[in-house]
Amino acid sequence: MPKNNKNNITRECTRVPKEVQIEIKTIEYPLSNNSTEEGITLDIAEHGICFTTSTDYKQGKMLSLDMKINGWHRHRKGLKTILSNELSEADTLTVISEVIWSKKSVDHQGYDIGVKFINIYEDDMIALKKYFSEILADN
Repeated sequence: MPKNNKNNITRECTRVPKEVQIEIKTIEYPLSNNSTEEGITLDIAEHGICFTTSTDYKQGKMLSLDMKINGWHRHRKGLKTILSNELSEADTLTVISEVIWSKKSVDHQGYDIGVKFINIYEDDMIALKKYFSEILADN
């Protein structure tokens, strides 16, 4: 979550510009038949993402996100992950997130949405941290 200083905004973790296809599902009751849509990330980080979509999700809205982040699963523990390196579903990370902010996209074709992860499996979080430390070391 950003920490506000008078003229400076810093983040808890570094965001990496990366385009990743995501599937967005709203978490609401009653569930709607039209509660799923696709989007694309602008940047990703250990604790959240920014993505573009056609829907203007309001602050506080809860979302389930399925993100296809190639290679992140290689940092997970377990024999199944080691043996299933080629499985495409292994690259899909599912998290529950909360909308922190929303604004009209620069190209005015949709909305940029900033979310923070609020529920993620512990093993997935550890793997994601390792994935990011590897990416940041390469830059």
